Amino acid sequence: MSEQENKEVVNNVAAEEVSSNPVSPAPAKKKKTCAYITAVVVVVLILAGALFMMEKQGRSSTKIFSSIIEKQEATKVVAVVNGEEIVNSELETSIKQFSQAATAQGVDPTSPDIQTEIRNQSLEVLVNTELLKQAAAEKGIEISEDDVSERLTAISTEIGGEEVLAERMAALGIDEEKLHEDIKSELMIQQLLDSVFAEAEIAITEEEVNSVYENAGGAAAGLPALEEVRAQIEEQIRTSKEQEVVDAYLKELREGAEVVIEGE
Repeated sequence: MSEQENKEVVNNVAAEEVSSNPVSPAPAKKKKTCAYITAVVVVVLILAGALFMMEKQGRSSTKIFSSIIEKQEATKVVAVVNGEEIVNSELETSIKQFSQAATAQGVDPTSPDIQTEIRNQSLEVLVNTELLKQAAAEKGIEISEDDVSERLTAISTEIGGEEVLAERMAALGIDEEKLHEDIKSELMIQQLLDSVFAEAEIAITEEEVNSVYENAGGAAAGLPALEEVRAQIEEQIRTSKEQEVVDAYLKELREGAEVVIEGE
């Protein structure tokens, strides 16, 4: 029935009510009009709900609800670490970072298998980061605004200036507030790990240096003299040992934590 026909029906009903009850026509007309408006509102809500679900499922391209859907997706919880939620927007940013790293290494990030691996690694990093942030907070580690500003300046210099930094932030969907928060977390975690490494008392022996050098082929393979590459070898060994310490520490934190991954 068209809108005009609807109006005619409403008018006819109202007229009948007036003729049958001339003393009080207003209440009858008001009652019928309210019923008509209510019916229209219900239909509109039903249609809106249907369109919303169709657009969310990718079966409609009206874009009417795009901003709502995007906000819902951004705030969707993907993991909970000791009560602290990790949302989809954080995961998407991490995935972008891993995808860029994969591309730089010549890996195709559009491959379904690679995408699955990147997503899993991204989520794992976010969970581990949250565990480390919580551990740092428990130890009372605090970062000053001066520390954050100093680190921000260093980052800007390292990547080629403020314009390049702004481009990187835009590509990753990071604003200044988020960058500030990430830098603060980075510095907190670094202080925490420095204390963990100190407790581990990491040492590098001459035997380990010689072993790495010889396993790489040594002078016979045309490598520079050992003393020329000693610093690089020691750094390689230290990095490897620090990673082992971090892995063990994260395992300990995770065993004592409540971690919930949505969908598992």
